[in-house]
Amino acid sequence: MSSFTVPRTVSRTAVALFVLWAASFALSYAHLGAASLLVALAIAAAKAALVVMFFMELVSESLSMKLTLAAAGGLLAILVGLMAADVATREPPPLLPPTREPAAHEPAPAEPGVPSR
Repeated sequence: MSSFTVPRTVSRTAVALFVLWAASFALSYAHLGAASLLVALAIAAAKAALVVMFFMELVSESLSMKLTLAAAGGLLAILVGLMAADVATREPPPLLPPTREPAAHEPAPAEPGVPSR
C-alpha cells in the first residue's frame, strides 16, 4: 500500500462525492414514487464505491484484499436477502390480543357515519 496519493485523484473523487451528495439532496425534494428508494440506494452505493476505491485505496491493493471485500459484500447481501424473505413470508400471529368489551355503564361506540349525541 502506497502512502502517497495523487492529489488530482483525491480532488476528483471529492468533487464526484459532492455532486452525488447534491443529487441526493435535490432528489429528496422530487416525488419519484416507488423509485425513490432505489434511486437513493443507487446513489449511496456509488458514493460508497468511490470512498472504498479511492480514499481507502482499494484500487492499488492486492487481489486477496479485493476478494475479501467482495466476500464480505456477498455475505452482507445474503443476510439482507434472508431478512427480507423472513419479513415477506411471515404469517399473522396465532393468537390475536383480546379485545376489551365495553362495561355495562359505558356507552357503546358510535358507528361510523352516525353522529353521536
